[in-house]
Amino acid sequence: MAGNPSLIARLYAPVLNRLARIGTQLFIVRLGGPSAHIRAPELEPGYTVEAKKPLDLLPWAKPDWGLTEEFLRSSDARGDRCVANFFKGDLVGYGFVSRSLAPVTPQVYARISGGLQYRYKGWTHPQHRRKHLSHARGRLNSQLFPEDQAPKMISYVAVQNFASRLTHKEVRPESVGLCGIVRIFGTDYVFHGPGVKSAGFELIRYGD
Repeated sequence: MAGNPSLIARLYAPVLNRLARIGTQLFIVRLGGPSAHIRAPELEPGYTVEAKKPLDLLPWAKPDWGLTEEFLRSSDARGDRCVANFFKGDLVGYGFVSRSLAPVTPQVYARISGGLQYRYKGWTHPQHRRKHLSHARGRLNSQLFPEDQAPKMISYVAVQNFASRLTHKEVRPESVGLCGIVRIFGTDYVFHGPGVKSAGFELIRYGD
């Protein structure tokens, strides 16, 4: 796993995409700063971005919004925070931030340590995309916790997901290693390359 992630992705992207469709995935884990130099975008009239507690989104706990009551209650119990976009009072986007645990698959959690922030479950309604809503959430995310409590953000992205990697290039994240999930006969197994766990990120299976 010690190779260059970008080179691996370009050489094996078709294979990695096929494996991802059956549940086997390879991720780059990245550590980034608060990026205070990046300015918040100016949203179109009618749009807002607001800091919320997970339970504030209970009115939208429906399949159309990708939310369930169970998820929101467990997120709230962990002390997660969230930011949400609204258009004339209706939910059109959201993202969650954890400093402890966050679901990755129905069988795997991400465990965060070292006081880091981990942003997960970002979503924007299809009819409201390309309006900088995700960017606005990202700017507000950096204010959810005092900087001395969560000085950096840790994240992961599929190595062949070049679109996502380019989207976040302004943050200048540092790659700390590779990790992944291998699905065998319906069971997810996890692995980590050097440097991932020591950076404060670990994939764990339910029950482990």
